[in-house]
Amino acid sequence: MTLRIQLENASFRPGQVLDLTVEWDFELTPSLLVLDLAWQTSGKGTDDSETVYSEKWEPETKSGHKRFRIPLPRGPISVRGNLISIDWHLECNCQRPRASCMVPIVLSQIDGPVMLSQTASQSDE
Repeated sequence: MTLRIQLENASFRPGQVLDLTVEWDFELTPSLLVLDLAWQTSGKGTDDSETVYSEKWEPETKSGHKRFRIPLPRGPISVRGNLISIDWHLECNCQRPRASCMVPIVLSQIDGPVMLSQTASQSDE
């Protein structure tokens, strides 16, 4: 049983088009596949999240692939810090048979997440 998201790379610019392929190979034809693009916060305070793209489809065969071209939003950008982080991911789920896969991605003007400075916490000491 295989469910996989294929990407050329994992770092993207805001507004760029994300090209990806979802591949599956099951013993029986899956009932429903769902692809989501979402971000979530973690750290101090209340966690937040939003799914910015979702597509459902019913495959007609037990194995195959489907290509997607998803325009990425302008933000929020990927951030790493001591107090808060914002992370993006692609997730594909299958209801029957039960399977899922998740691929983290970065949405940023640079090739990685923006690293928040620790100077604010150090100045409080």
